[in-house]
Amino acid sequence: MSGSQRSSKDDKRRDHERRGLLIDRISNAWQHEKFGHNGDEHEELGCCDLENETLVPHILLSSRGRRMILYALLFVAALVYTWRWHVRPGLVEDYELVEGFRLRQNGTYGIARGGHWKHGGVKIQFLPEQLLPGGGGDAHGKRRLVFVGDIHGCRKELLSLLEAVHFDSATDHLVATGDVISKGPDSAGVLDELIRLHATSVRGNHEDRILASAKSVDIASGDDAANVLRSKKAKADRKLIKHFKKRHLAYLERMPLILRIPALPLALRPSAKKDSPLAEEILVVHAGLVPDVSLEKQDPYFVMNMRSLTGKSHTPSSEHATGKKRKGERFRPWIDIWNWYAEHLFKGKSLSGLGTDGGMHDGDKRWLQNTRTGVESIMHTMTSRKHHEQSPKPQIVVYGHDSKVGLSLKRWTKGLDSGCVSGGHLTAMVLNAKGRTEIVSVKCEEYW
Repeated sequence: MSGSQRSSKDDKRRDHERRGLLIDRISNAWQHEKFGHNGDEHEELGCCDLENETLVPHILLSSRGRRMILYALLFVAALVYTWRWHVRPGLVEDYELVEGFRLRQNGTYGIARGGHWKHGGVKIQFLPEQLLPGGGGDAHGKRRLVFVGDIHGCRKELLSLLEAVHFDSATDHLVATGDVISKGPDSAGVLDELIRLHATSVRGNHEDRILASAKSVDIASGDDAANVLRSKKAKADRKLIKHFKKRHLAYLERMPLILRIPALPLALRPSAKKDSPLAEEILVVHAGLVPDVSLEKQDPYFVMNMRSLTGKSHTPSSEHATGKKRKGERFRPWIDIWNWYAEHLFKGKSLSGLGTDGGMHDGDKRWLQNTRTGVESIMHTMTSRKHHEQSPKPQIVVYGHDSKVGLSLKRWTKGLDSGCVSGGHLTAMVLNAKGRTEIVSVKCEEYW
């Protein structure tokens, strides 16, 4: 055997001995040890143990600890900010709106309930069926309704708008939202065009004041005459009246406060989206309406003048909503409350304390029954559930009056006053038999 082989065997033997010695050193004596509390127990704690009083301050003072504290404070601040400025206001607003409909005994309608309707004309007028798109004699849906915002004596712009919408008196019907006179250069000319086209216009605050001025000429005494004569605008009103003929004043007197247009028989299926087909009943007024109050009880003054409502008592006001509280209540744009209410009705959400069928009279119910669509008639025949008949239905309001806000198109309200007489636009909303709408505007000169 060579020396190199012997050396290799010796190395293997020594390596084996070393491994054996390591194994022999291992013992299980720890299994027989008894553990107890002693003065060194704190030394066995890890850095993540809460009882480690020496390491916690070091962790908090470290850069990582400071970052963790900063992140925690920022998270808490974000929660407080979100709650105070985003979550809580919405909850409070919803609560006030719900209470406004539930607590009717506390004054859902805080001012006059169904004020006196003056100066002739009917308070509520129904659109004749022969003018309804898709109604009687219009099986192919060729008719259209053309709604136009505040004209204010701008005859030239009215004619331009009618040309822009390709108005055809054989198939189209013009509906004005009031304030067709005053301020502009040719109020009598506007009335002549409306009379010529057999147009329908609801009464605005300017028409109402002109009628009051006209009546005061023949009244020797009385509160109505005294109020008119004290008005700062009485002189301008009397000057305007001199340009009117009997046919003009007669047309003004025939203007209703509210125009009701039934649901279109051929309308497409509606949705909750803003651009949904208009498949519900349409109410045309000059300024606004208080939700959940029957049309007969709506106060004429506020129908022609309102711009805002309180969220809880639903008290109307002719002033714009500022967000500030007045007499303990916050005024909001009336359209916000109307849209909130109509959306809840559309989605089938119940609010206890609501009226039934929107406060309709029997005659109104029969009129709507006669204009029910084919699908609705079939469904009505198949079901006799009373709550279906009594449940209030959402309604769409088309209005003018608020040029400060301008064109405002929401799901359940359509505001068309875009400030024509002040150099803005004259706007029309064209409605076809399918319930689809098109907005058309023309630029106006500045007259006021």
